[in-house]
Amino acid sequence: MQELTIENIEARLEQLTIFKLRQTARAVGVAHAAAGNKADIRRKVIAIANGIAKPVPFENPAGTQFADEELVKDILTFRESKIGK
Repeated sequence: MQELTIENIEARLEQLTIFKLRQTARAVGVAHAAAGNKADIRRKVIAIANGIAKPVPFENPAGTQFADEELVKDILTFRESKIGK
């Protein structure tokens, strides 16, 4: 297993298609994840991971069904390690 770093998360986000990136962004709490280009969405996800931005709740499971679940888990774990529970 790779070490969980922000660089690792950024690299994994970079590999996602725009569709999968938007789904993953919604799952971690990015507001308006369908708007913007890949770079904007990645910046918003990284801000949440670093504890700079606060995630918004997303209650429609259909909007996240194609999210990269392992990456979502790692982003949220990284966030918890940065800001505490």
